[in-house]
Amino acid sequence: MRPLDTTTASRSLRWMLAAFLALALAGSLASCGGGGGGGGGSGAAGAAAHEETAVSSEEAEEAKAIAKRRAAEAQSVKKEEAELAARKRREAAIVKRQEEEEAAGTTKKKHASKKKKQSSKTEGATKNKGAKKSKAHGETAAEKAARAQFAKEEAQEAAAFKRREKQEGAK
Repeated sequence: MRPLDTTTASRSLRWMLAAFLALALAGSLASCGGGGGGGGGSGAAGAAAHEETAVSSEEAEEAKAIAKRRAAEAQSVKKEEAELAARKRREAAIVKRQEEEEAAGTTKKKHASKKKKQSSKTEGATKNKGAKKSKAHGETAAEKAARAQFAKEEAQEAAAFKRREKQEGAK
């Protein structure tokens, strides 16, 4: 009798599985809004198509969200670049203005010092010739003096730096 019982159990299991599949199919058709597809087997195809449409619409929404994020990032990068460029322009204008002020200040000092230092005409004549030569090269006397002063200060700073390195190395 045992083999008969397993066959009965197997049959009931098959019937339950078939009923469950039918119920699942009916539920998916009901969620789609009915089987308005046409034929008997087209209801399942419609359910699969609806599922694919739902997946593709989710993917489209995700793609839109990603595109928005990328556009926002690109816009922020452009804004940062514009701010950086504006800052560089302002800094360049400040440096240029300072150089002009230094050149104007140095020129005034030179004129004042020339009046004090000139003791003979020959000294003044030789200085003027030198100034004319430097102008021909595109460099004024004030620029030349400023460059010399800058080189002197740089040399002093380098020497001080070397002294500090030696002192720290000795410690």
